[in-house]
Amino acid sequence: MELELRHLRALVAIADAHSLIRAAKVLHVSQPALSGLLRRVEASVGGLLFSRSPTGCVPTALGADVIADARVVLAGMSALTGRIGARREPAGALRVGGYCGFLHLALSRWLRDQPWCDTASVHEDQDETRTLAGVSAGALDLALVYLAPLPDRVLPDGVESVVVHSREPVFVILARDHPLARLDAIPLSAIAEHPWADDPPWTTRWSVYLQDVCRRHGVALDQPHRPQCLATLLDLVRAGMALAPALATREDGQTGIVVRAIEDAPLWQELRLCYRPGTVVADRIGEIRQAVARDYAGRQGCSAAFDLWWRERGRELLPAG
Repeated sequence: MELELRHLRALVAIADAHSLIRAAKVLHVSQPALSGLLRRVEASVGGLLFSRSPTGCVPTALGADVIADARVVLAGMSALTGRIGARREPAGALRVGGYCGFLHLALSRWLRDQPWCDTASVHEDQDETRTLAGVSAGALDLALVYLAPLPDRVLPDGVESVVVHSREPVFVILARDHPLARLDAIPLSAIAEHPWADDPPWTTRWSVYLQDVCRRHGVALDQPHRPQCLATLLDLVRAGMALAPALATREDGQTGIVVRAIEDAPLWQELRLCYRPGTVVADRIGEIRQAVARDYAGRQGCSAAFDLWWRERGRELLPAG
């Protein structure tokens, strides 16, 4: 007799329930039918898989090995089924993850207008690791994520990506009346002389990268504020109580906050589009990347810092011609 998935599910159910009677109820079969199935499986593998004790059914040494393998097979089948189901989802319901501000929303709007995508839902998460895990598990169809330039591997198995821009600078936001606001590009050493609001040091990939850059430049950031809410961070900046990092595409001059470049661009991130192979997104990833590039180009005028970077480096991402 060849083992089938139903046999493996029965073995795992017995092991979890410690009882043939309780396992039969979970599987919605009779206890005699489950006992007969177990005998046939034991005959097939050539030994007892469970021993009976006062506490119920206990796996034998052979049973423990078989059940462990059964759990691996069932978990793999469950993941495969989920991915197949995600591939079969209509292209009209694309879930877009990431945390990229303007670009995240612009991409979602563009997707919604494509003939092969009726709707696009936005799923923001500041933690790129959780976002990429969502893509891998099929909970997200596409993600636009910033990755700090660290040597560790970030993309999980089953996730592919294309680079949108390999070196987008990180800017800084500060109050319009802050003494550093008069500068077009602020030295990192000058930033370190003022309170900084950001992720707690060494807690995220970004914070690890930031601390490493500061160490290499011989500065230490004064970070008394650790807000979890973007609105709180912006209020701290607006009140002149802190400076904070900003995406290059952030708009300047909104509600008392200005965007400035950091001198010599010591901080930068890589922007990637991440997706699963074999999906409608994978089939369209080239035109999706071009759409993001056009959104970059259309962002000119958002700040003097962006415009200067775009002229010198940013426009490199546009297709030739």
